[in-house]
Amino acid sequence: MEKKDNFLDYIPMQNCSWDKDGKGHVYLIKEKTRNKLLKKIIGWIGRSQEFHIHLDDLGSAAWLAADGRRTILEIAAAMNVSCAAAVEQAEGRMARFFAMLARDKFVVLKSRDSAQGNGIG
Repeated sequence: MEKKDNFLDYIPMQNCSWDKDGKGHVYLIKEKTRNKLLKKIIGWIGRSQEFHIHLDDLGSAAWLAADGRRTILEIAAAMNVSCAAAVEQAEGRMARFFAMLARDKFVVLKSRDSAQGNGIG
């Protein structure tokens, strides 16, 4: 990502497993470790091999809107339309949300040019 680029123009692409809970909220699934020995130890003590990161209503809606074609700005605009009363300053919130997801590798951010080159968009 170049510094001159506008972060809101990037396209978030989902990069992890996920599912929905009984309330329709999305939760992201991440391995606790890739180390085989640690996996065995975790299994022996009866713990889950993965973390579940639960998203709230807004996070779930944003995650589902991240279809690999829309920019963060377009997702924020959709959030403003669908959740107008609940979302103030959606652009800033979506930027922070997707920045955190990208930092932890739950999403990959692509520029519109590179996404179109990959047959997306």
